[in-house]
Amino acid sequence: MIIENINVKENNVDEIVKTYKLDQDLLLDVQDSSEIARFLEKSNYTEVILKYPIKAEVSTLGVYLTKDTMLLLHTDDFPYEIDVSHKTTLLVLVDIIDKITESYFKLLKSVDKKIKKIKSSSKTKVKNSSLLSLFEIQNDLDEYVMGMKGNLIVIEKILQILHGNEFVSDAKIENNQALETALSYSKNVSNLKSTLEIITNNLTNKRMESLTIVNVSALIITSISGLYGMNVRLPFAESYNVFYWLLFGGLGLAMTIGFYIKRIFADKK
Repeated sequence: MIIENINVKENNVDEIVKTYKLDQDLLLDVQDSSEIARFLEKSNYTEVILKYPIKAEVSTLGVYLTKDTMLLLHTDDFPYEIDVSHKTTLLVLVDIIDKITESYFKLLKSVDKKIKKIKSSSKTKVKNSSLLSLFEIQNDLDEYVMGMKGNLIVIEKILQILHGNEFVSDAKIENNQALETALSYSKNVSNLKSTLEIITNNLTNKRMESLTIVNVSALIITSISGLYGMNVRLPFAESYNVFYWLLFGGLGLAMTIGFYIKRIFADKK
């Protein structure tokens, strides 16, 4: 069994195509991070696209398979040890998928810690940074889910070929468990994000209420003092104490109106 591990970025694409007689489209697909996983059988070989996590991101792995040859094509690091003890290249491929699933599990544990940390910090104070972190986590989880769903399609195709092989069935179970965990975390993140957005909106509304009260209060005092600043005869305009009457009277009136405005906002909730 021949197994070659090829980094497409570090090798000349034309030379790879010529040496291994590959379809150039496969090499282009490997370089596309948005490429979807697939299992495509052709006349004398099989093309496989898998999605594997690397440094919290999801990368594309292309696999060229024949009965006795396996070419692993990638653009990022490929951190998995290849177990050549399996009898066929298909079983070697399943072993790689199983290791990829383990990597997803490790990333999901890291995601769980981040979610718990945000939950804990948000009990005392909701920060904009928490919401931004949740958006990033949600995007990562969406990529993990898409990757595992695609890998599941590949496993099911292999299961059809090997007719209920126990090793392949176990790999499918592991992938499904990781997928369900990712979906569960995604739902939790979505709920937590919605809760924090509601809390943030409520805090913003309270600040707007306070600003409204301050503006109305200042408007009253400004209006009264403006009238007495004009060259117009008004009651008590000649009195020495009119400044203090206006000051304390305006403040009292402003506080009374502010109190009633606050009551109006409270009744609407």
